[in-house]
Formats: sequence, structure tokens, C-alpha cells
Amino acid sequence: MGDRFPVSIQEDHHTVIDPIAKLHSSNGSLISVYVNRRPQATRAALVDLLKPFRNSHTDHDLDKSIKVDADRIIDLAARVETDPAPAVAIFASHADGIFEYQPLTSPVDDAATVGPRPYTRPLRAQPRPLRVGVLVADSSRARTYVLTGGNLHEVDDELTADRGKDNFGGFAGYEEQRIRARAEEVSVHMWRDAGRRLLELHTEQPLDMVVIGGHESSFDIIAEQLHPYLQQLSQGRVVVDLRTVTVAELTEMVRRQEDGERTRRAEVLLERLLDEAGRNGNAVLGLSEVLAASNAHAVEHMVVAGPFAKEGVLCDDCGFLGRIEPECPVCGADTFEVDDVVAAAMDAVVESGGKADIVGVAGPLDASGVGALLRFSLG
Repeated sequence: MGDRFPVSIQEDHHTVIDPIAKLHSSNGSLISVYVNRRPQATRAALVDLLKPFRNSHTDHDLDKSIKVDADRIIDLAARVETDPAPAVAIFASHADGIFEYQPLTSPVDDAATVGPRPYTRPLRAQPRPLRVGVLVADSSRARTYVLTGGNLHEVDDELTADRGKDNFGGFAGYEEQRIRARAEEVSVHMWRDAGRRLLELHTEQPLDMVVIGGHESSFDIIAEQLHPYLQQLSQGRVVVDLRTVTVAELTEMVRRQEDGERTRRAEVLLERLLDEAGRNGNAVLGLSEVLAASNAHAVEHMVVAGPFAKEGVLCDDCGFLGRIEPECPVCGADTFEVDDVVAAAMDAVVESGGKADIVGVAGPLDASGVGALLRFSLG
């Protein structure tokens, strides 16, 4: 593996995590480091994080390899400080020819671990990217945008509607109604054209939600012009004046809508998990139960409550996960101690075709720490 600059994790959550999760060190020398950018202080933070790996006094080849990687990572301090990303992840194993440098889009808790497999929990905790279509309009102008990776990009040129004169002085009765109806028809046509642009975006790559911006009185009629495919998506609304709003202001408004949608999805997922577990359906709560389900490849969707983490063990030969077993009960190999067996379980679930999410929404799952929806009952 070479030193490279992967895309931001926000651009494609899974295409970044999955290759990292597949990294492997047969002798357990893979270092995983997460550090926030600190102008003038990043090197000190890295030195402190990697001190346990650099202070070994043995001559063991494994320890020598780890020391080489620790020194190489510390030497990256200047690069981290000049990187625009707020945090970075680094994965290295000199003995296995592994070195990956991953910019992140959100701050992380500083961490450093070593073992046969990468520590991916902070990657999975990064905000999952949503693709948001945005339509901002008033009666005579409309603009369309797409939010990807937290950045707002305008789609094509501004649309306009020629409504004629808005001053209806001199007209009365039927004639005034006719002119007003004609003006409304022109606006509706413009909004419909803007909606077609969002539909094209959705066809090229599905949108996760749509945000409508403008005057509150126009929200419903603009929404009615969207194609039924778009009307089925989650929808956010922001009150803005198209004449004065800046791109920066609009971006921040849409990001807040995006955050709200993530929270809503987390709440729906938690409700589904707890309802299924409450009726003794295909769901389990608690770490021991989730580890057993993961070992059986029975997990459809693993859900972790915020920072919940526990120590455990991993069999690098067959993938068994447990809490304290020094010897794998499946294949008899010695196990590795891991600081966060919950993170290892998330990797195992995804590797077996399931999903894994960390949710920050407080609720009943906090008591168990972790739960899982299952593909089939474990009996």
C-alpha cells in the first residue's frame, strides 16, 4: 500500500472505510492513529499518543517495526498542520508495507492503537454523507443546488419568470384576475422547471432529501411542482430571501437541515430496533448477545449507542470475537486483546454484508450500549 490522498470521507462513506477495514497485519503490528489538527501543537500530540509504542526496551523485530512506524507518523506533524482537514487518520505497518493517510471532515477523539487489524470506529463515527437537492425560489427567480460532502454547488444558471407588471392599477374585476392567474402560471412553470433539474440529479445519483427555500407562503405550491419521486423524499424548508441570501448562509442552513435528517433517521432506526427487541423478534440487545450474533453472521444492522466501548478479544485466524477468551473456542488459536471489541464487531458485521451505525441520539439503548437487528433468529 502506498502513501496516498484518498477522497474525503464525506464524499463516499463506504468506499473509504471498506478498503481501510480490509487492511491486515499478520504479526499484529498495524498502528491506527487519529489526531486533530493543532497549529503548532500537532507534533506534541502525536508524540504523546505514540509514546507507549516508542518506549519499548526490547529488541524484538515486532517492536522495532512499530517504533519505525511511530517515528514516521510523528514526522507527519507538519503535513497534518498544513492539511485543511480538521483531523486525519493514519494506518501504518512497516513490516507489512502498509501506509495510509486519510483526511477527515470532522474532529475526532485522539487515539492510537496497535493490532492485527485497523481501528475503524472513529471513521464509522464520522457523519454519514447525505446528498441533498436544494430549490430556492421566489415568484420570479429560482436557483437549484446540490449539497454533497457538506459543500453546496449550484446546478446550471438561474431560472427567471416574466410575470409582467405587478402593479395592477387600472385593471379591475375579471381582467385583474386573469392577469394575476397568468403571472402565477408563469411562476409555477419556472418552479416546475427547477424541479426537473433536481429530478435529473436524482436520476443520475439518488438524492437523500430535498430542501426548499424561499417565502413560507410559497413552500407548499413549490413542493407540489416536484416530481412524485422527489415528493417521496424527506423534505426540509428554510425561509430565505433569494435577493439577499449568500451562498455561505444558504450552505449553513442546508447543513442544519442535513443534520436534522440524520437525527430523524437515527431515531427511526432506534425505534425499529427497540420495538423488535421488545416483542422478542429478530433483534438482540447487549454486548454479549451482539457478539454471539456477529460470530454467527446473523446481524443485519448493528446499532451502537454513542461512545459505548468495551475491551475484548479477537481471533485473527477465524474472526471470533469475545470478551475474555485467551484461546479461540472455534479454532483453538490464541486470541489478541483489543481495546474496543465493539469496533471490531462493527467491522465484522460490515464484512459479512450487514450494516453498522453509531447513533448519538439519547434513549433506551444507552442502558444496553449496543443492539442489532438480525437476519434470522438465533433460537
